[in-house]
Amino acid sequence: MSNDHLSHSETPRSSTGIMLLIGVLILLLAAVIGGLWLNRSSSATETEDADRAAVRTKNLAELQASDSNALTTYGWNDQAKGIVHIPVTKAMELVLPTLQASASKAPKEAQH
Repeated sequence: MSNDHLSHSETPRSSTGIMLLIGVLILLLAAVIGGLWLNRSSSATETEDADRAAVRTKNLAELQASDSNALTTYGWNDQAKGIVHIPVTKAMELVLPTLQASASKAPKEAQH
């Protein structure tokens, strides 16, 4: 009678394990099918993405050229207001003595 009892108690456990395994396999299969479907549907936008990438690359090149021009040349930003731009290296040469003078004064002022 104890053998009957063991076989009955093991049967629900093994069927539960089998059901769990089948459920996991179904979920994995659904995930694979979903991934394949998403990959297939994104292929239609690859041309659009390539076009957008080309536009972004062109815009970036124009922006970098404009920045380089503004950082390395003299010119008007707003002539009516009298606002100009100068090369960064020249601006640093003009500002550095002022910064060094204020830095040398700062410790003396802190002592008073």
